[in-house]
Amino acid sequence: MKIKRPYLLLAASLLVVVVCNLLLVYFEAPHPDSSINTLSNAFWYMFVTLTTVGYGDMFPITTGGKMIGYIYIFASLGVLGFLFSTISNKIYTMIENKKMGFHGTDFKDHILFVGWNDFSRLVADEVYHSHKKIAIVTNKKDDIDLIYTQYSKEQVFVLYNEFSNFEALEKVNANKATTLFISFEDDSEALLYVINFKKYYPKPEIVVNLQKLQLKETFKAAGVTYVITKNEIASKLVASYIFEPDVADMNLDLLSSSRSEEDFDIQQYWVAPRNPFVNKDTEDVFHELKSDYNSILLGISKMKGGKRIMVKNPPAGTVIDEGDYLILMSNGKAKADLRRIFTAGEGRIFQ
Repeated sequence: MKIKRPYLLLAASLLVVVVCNLLLVYFEAPHPDSSINTLSNAFWYMFVTLTTVGYGDMFPITTGGKMIGYIYIFASLGVLGFLFSTISNKIYTMIENKKMGFHGTDFKDHILFVGWNDFSRLVADEVYHSHKKIAIVTNKKDDIDLIYTQYSKEQVFVLYNEFSNFEALEKVNANKATTLFISFEDDSEALLYVINFKKYYPKPEIVVNLQKLQLKETFKAAGVTYVITKNEIASKLVASYIFEPDVADMNLDLLSSSRSEEDFDIQQYWVAPRNPFVNKDTEDVFHELKSDYNSILLGISKMKGGKRIMVKNPPAGTVIDEGDYLILMSNGKAKADLRRIFTAGEGRIFQ
């Protein structure tokens, strides 16, 4: 039967210890002034020496005993080195695991980003300035430090993970995220990710950035809520700049999150059960928002037939119901008051 190497090393170490202590007793016991005259005394001396405690109650006085003592003293350096290296390695591993997100987060109602590149960074900038929490999953370790230099750890959490490991997404509370945003360089890889993600985490809405517009319907059939392409958005914006540049400037400004009190942007707020606007006519709410909060009601998102429909510039007589989303234009100064009224905060929430 083949004996494993660790067991052989353990047996050899025990043998060396026993032999050294027997020799120590052999050298010391005959001397009348020696304090190490039994095997138990020899083991005690060995332990206090190896652990560098050194009580001084026992010590060798013969030449042979001192030689064994030298062995224990030099061996104690190895024991200390082993202890220090083990402790430092444990501390380093804990810090590294925390940095890579292996300890997980308690974020909820957050936005989950999978895939990190220049485009997803630009999207994250806008989400970040809307004060939403973000969890980012990347398969590149170098991204972690770069992300944390740009964003606060209170609002952004990063997980280093291979994209094929879906079970690890429990660490970013994937099923408690409101939205998953996927930004891959390869559309087929993104489609495969969507299919597998839906098996594990069916609740979050999914937004995908595509490279090719032709695959838009395929992604929607796979369960993606919103499909976008950079070329499609850019072409519409450029066309607007060609024949109505002021409108294009305004659209671009409103699409960006307000970063100062004077900046305007378009926001979305959920109407909670005790919201003061529930069961009110949109015409009355329009005037109240404008006069009290310098905000303009642009539209309402309502549930009909299990799907959300957008009512733009809602006409008089449209009643605001619990669970609707109000689409507002306001500046950064009004946001604090609006967040107080709409207790769930800005953006889509987990329901």
